[in-house]
Amino acid sequence: MKRSWMLAATLALGLAQAQTVNLMWSGAITGPTSDAGAPYAAGVEDYCRYANETNAVPGVTFNCIVRDDQYNNANTQRNFEEAIDLEVPIFLGYSTGGTLQLKPLVQEVGVPVVPASMHIGNIDPPNNDYIFLPTTSYSEQVIALLEFIAKESPGAKVALVVHPSAFGRAPIEDARRAAEELGIEIVEVQETGANLDYTAMLTRFAERGVQYVVHQNVAGPVAQILKDSKRLGLNLKHAGAHYTGGEDLLRLAGDAADGFLWATSFYLWNEDAPGIRLQRELGERYGRSEDIIRSVNYTNGMMAAGIAIEAVRIAKEKFGEVNAETVYQALMEMNWDSGFGVGPVTYGPDDHTGVDHLRVLQAKDGAFQPISEPFTSALFRKVHFQQ
Repeated sequence: MKRSWMLAATLALGLAQAQTVNLMWSGAITGPTSDAGAPYAAGVEDYCRYANETNAVPGVTFNCIVRDDQYNNANTQRNFEEAIDLEVPIFLGYSTGGTLQLKPLVQEVGVPVVPASMHIGNIDPPNNDYIFLPTTSYSEQVIALLEFIAKESPGAKVALVVHPSAFGRAPIEDARRAAEELGIEIVEVQETGANLDYTAMLTRFAERGVQYVVHQNVAGPVAQILKDSKRLGLNLKHAGAHYTGGEDLLRLAGDAADGFLWATSFYLWNEDAPGIRLQRELGERYGRSEDIIRSVNYTNGMMAAGIAIEAVRIAKEKFGEVNAETVYQALMEMNWDSGFGVGPVTYGPDDHTGVDHLRVLQAKDGAFQPISEPFTSALFRKVHFQQ
């Protein structure tokens, strides 16, 4: 009788200690920017599955929910409200527009959010206490490229070509201020989406003496611009922030991508980093296509899920319970070397940028190669934060 009671008590204790933690990602698996969103979603799914299989947080089972919001802010809003009802301790978001729209509600409910968007406005005041960028911002990535251009071609003339959205416009003002500091000239800012022919735009750039075109977009439109530039035989050099580059650009642009300069905070699929080795292993184990496994946005999604799960682990260990407040406190002291990024993910009261470092890489013969060591842009902090 006594043994039966002890067994029942033990089972009851085990059941009491077991906890299912809901996590939700909302992003574009279909629709605009889905070339980035689809592999990102796969990364979230696979890292969550891996976390459950390896009992990454003892006593916690993750229920990872992936929602296709089709790059529609209204869908994002509904998904976030559903996530609140499910008591998620942290929400994984996606687009710039959706994240900026959610800022007041996020501030009100106090649920930490890690978006795929690297728009610096996500973490600028007001309503910025609970949003955390995974890596360097688009502004810092573009300024790092301008710094490289200024060294390579002092006084260079530059055109910015950006997606017609808050995502595309994110770095423009910081880039203008940085160009002035660097002594280079931004001749034109052109918004453009997925057109079939960029002949008129590129010819105009050449006639105005533009030497470099810096892109803030996703890979599809950039690839078409690179192919048109090559077809026209124009002597233009191209560069871009995180979502412009990677294997997706190489696959879409072919040899027209040669020479493209790319700023990102992630390691590439073929590098020997711990996170990348795990990415290749999980991609093969879970039957992902080669295009997915090689995508930097598969890496991106894995790291976002990893940030959430690491924060839950810290919250569980330090506070004994997992909720939005304890996960927020865990993020405040996070220092996690994920192996996906070129630096550790660190946050604090005055630091809501995860990986603070980036590299500049260049495409050559069908592959991107780093042409810088990991660094942070001092000029970005000067022009944006007046530090």
